[in-house]
Amino acid sequence: MKKQLFHVLSVLMLALMSFPSHVKAEGVHVDEIGFGSGYAWGHMKFTGATNKVVPIFVRVGFDMNSVFGMQESKGTLQLALEPFCNPVFEPESGVETGLNVFFRYLHPIAPSVKVVAEVGSGPMYLSIDSAEQGEGGFNFLNQFGLGARFDLSDHNALTLGYRFRHISNAGTSQPNRGINTNALVLSYSLLY
Repeated sequence: MKKQLFHVLSVLMLALMSFPSHVKAEGVHVDEIGFGSGYAWGHMKFTGATNKVVPIFVRVGFDMNSVFGMQESKGTLQLALEPFCNPVFEPESGVETGLNVFFRYLHPIAPSVKVVAEVGSGPMYLSIDSAEQGEGGFNFLNQFGLGARFDLSDHNALTLGYRFRHISNAGTSQPNRGINTNALVLSYSLLY
């Protein structure tokens, strides 16, 4: 499993590096492609069991400033798509996989540092059974985050952040008590 994941991430990284990062576009355009990982932890509400997850995601971000009349703004409003496949290690082995859609706002506080605020949600499959969500299956992953992006150059950056994660099936089945976790995430991005 680890070897397969390494191969997938290696191919992804090579593909990302092949995109031209020197082209500056106007209007809605891809301004970031990256990948990240981290560590998420929490406790199940009813059993008290520990919940441990390793988020693994790819991010494709679109600069949306022109849509909202923010062309002259110092900050960037971004629509980001984040497909993910997160191994779950506790309370039992499993996986979370799906797609989150984020609205992210990046505001410069220094020449190469931006504060990042983000909110996202999207459909996911949760493979484990729990007292909180019942049998594994369809759910939503809602996330709220705050962090900082450190531009390493004009063409790449590291982002470090905190995310609050809430898994819910939005009342599509019972039970729907939710699973909450905290996450620290780190991502590397190519900037366009």
